[in-house]
Amino acid sequence: MEAALQFEGVGFAYQRRRPVLDGFDFELEPGQITLLAAPNGTGKSTALWLAAGLLAPQRGRVRVFGKDPHAQREVLGRVGFLAEGSPLPAGWTGKQVLEFQRDTFPRWDQSECDRLVSAFRLDLSQKVRTLSRGQRGKLGLVTVLSTRPELLLLDEPTLGLDVATRRHLLAEILGQVAEQGCPIVIAGHEIREAETIADRFVLVNDGKIVCDEPVAELLERHRALSWDEDTPRPPEALDVMVLPSLFGRRALAHSWDPELAQLWMERGGRVEPADLETVYLSLTGGVEHA
Repeated sequence: MEAALQFEGVGFAYQRRRPVLDGFDFELEPGQITLLAAPNGTGKSTALWLAAGLLAPQRGRVRVFGKDPHAQREVLGRVGFLAEGSPLPAGWTGKQVLEFQRDTFPRWDQSECDRLVSAFRLDLSQKVRTLSRGQRGKLGLVTVLSTRPELLLLDEPTLGLDVATRRHLLAEILGQVAEQGCPIVIAGHEIREAETIADRFVLVNDGKIVCDEPVAELLERHRALSWDEDTPRPPEALDVMVLPSLFGRRALAHSWDPELAQLWMERGGRVEPADLETVYLSLTGGVEHA
């Protein structure tokens, strides 16, 4: 089966700075929702711009459905890309934005557009500059979902949005996979929300992928630990990292072994499922090794 998106040994640097991507290898299959996470300035947004054909790799190659998105731009008609902050023409009304998209994309689905506008309660007579961040995010998502994309690229789609708006947007994103099997790459720091829909976690650091694992498997081998002052510390063999906490003592076990932890648990240690945000922080140095 042809990969929807493929990076092979991709390198890219801005001017003469350190490369943000350096030997970057990645492949996306149909139906996958992948969370692409990374510290700021380490290439996740650049990867999406390369996939959307807005940049060309300086080394290696990028392929979208087997074609070069920068040189063979006809393939971009199958791609929906929403950049960070939903950048749209500030002086246009919502109606003008959607009409432009309709005239540009041959796959435009007007009935889907109308459904989303109604669901998001958008006032298309307002100019983009007058919309709140949440309204711009919703309008931006309408512009890409209404093209019925076969590949969806989202850069920080929920950043700065309120909880209700984030959940609404994520529900629509998830619907794209459920209805069409559309593979999705979500780049961002909103790990907690993305965990609810992502089935694959990819972490980029120093321009390379340092973790690429199904979310369920990644969480299965981690546990959140807590204990009181009079309880012994967890066994070192669990590869424990301390978590910031205002109440009691908490840590993350990177190598969960229930048999190894059993004696510690019998002496008062407590165990909970780990969440993806905490695992991400531990992998990027956000918490300290015990």
